[in-house]
Amino acid sequence: MKALIRVTLALAAVVVCPFVSAEPAKLPPEAAAAHATAGLAHRQKLAEVMKQSRAGAGVNAVTSTLSGPRIANPYRAYPPSCLADPLPTAPSGLSTTFTMPLYTRDSGGNPMTPETVTVTIWRMACSSSGSLTPYNTDRGANAALLMRIERDSTVDGNTDVFPTFPFLTSNQASTTGNLVRAAMEPNTVVSDGPFDAPVYVSTTYVLENYPYSGSGLTLFNYDFTLLIDPVIDANCTGCQSLDINGYNPDQQNYPAAFQNLPIDGYMSSSYFDPAHSGEGFLIDVIDNPGGTTRTVFVAWYTYDPLGIPFWLVSQGSVQVGSNTVTGAPVYYFDNGGFAGDFGSTSTLHNWGTMSMSWADCNKVTFSYNGATDPTIVNGPSGSGTRDWVRISDINGLNCE
Repeated sequence: MKALIRVTLALAAVVVCPFVSAEPAKLPPEAAAAHATAGLAHRQKLAEVMKQSRAGAGVNAVTSTLSGPRIANPYRAYPPSCLADPLPTAPSGLSTTFTMPLYTRDSGGNPMTPETVTVTIWRMACSSSGSLTPYNTDRGANAALLMRIERDSTVDGNTDVFPTFPFLTSNQASTTGNLVRAAMEPNTVVSDGPFDAPVYVSTTYVLENYPYSGSGLTLFNYDFTLLIDPVIDANCTGCQSLDINGYNPDQQNYPAAFQNLPIDGYMSSSYFDPAHSGEGFLIDVIDNPGGTTRTVFVAWYTYDPLGIPFWLVSQGSVQVGSNTVTGAPVYYFDNGGFAGDFGSTSTLHNWGTMSMSWADCNKVTFSYNGATDPTIVNGPSGSGTRDWVRISDINGLNCE
């Protein structure tokens, strides 16, 4: 397998230029002016993006007349189910690490000697069964591309003198100069670390697209070149150019890509067997008080041996992060009536057990073992394993 990332450095390890001078010299006036102008231009572009997004300008803007997660970001770079806040602080799988100087200021805004930081770039594996994004439907692997800026431990958190965030762009195929958004929180639309923003503490960012076509589009799971520019001047002083290969996970470097998915609310949906329409699951994953466990509720609408509809329900608890529901009890009810035409409650019976896991968001594998009380004539019984598919995503909880 090719290396995940091949770093192409246009400059030697020790660069002789004013930007990385060991002397406490400041940037030349023209470079400092270009830096300030570029920072203002980036903020203006971001303001334009946000304004057009809110106004619904054009078919490519993210539009909504209501607050909340009503629609998915059409420019998302990874499945929403892949990441949650906080982002990881250490790489997994293949990664590349290098040092580079960043433009540095003091608390009064004055340019200072550039601070050298450590930059690490890596991919966080999602599952390997879904489509990448609405733009990448031909490859069955999903990942998020992360970048961490690490300050030296002796100055980490120092707000008197601090580096500033570089300008990120990408070149991919025939497109060049695409703006790259670096968000500290995943699953957002316009939040980012804008150029020239202070980097007080070591921070991980997920690389994203802006939600507007005028900013350019990067398909982060395909080959592209990332340009990290700390100053923005005509000479691209101190720039780092990295050729990033497309994501092709294997068991050795990305074992998480081939494991069952952790069980969370993204699994909530309806599932069925396409070969036997009319039977299926309704699944709901619920957070429990305390935040360490979740409840998985399943309503299995099926039939008895006479073909009459028969409902089974299961409810089991799993630890947060678990990828399997094991031996959850299954029940059924009788002594009920139509539209609530019965007493205060129906009668609960134990039927058996059920286990479930998800290789990806679109397929649940379950095993079952149970039988109805012999006093229930023609009740369903049996054991086995089945693979059923997801019917749809839940609004605001788009899975892979």
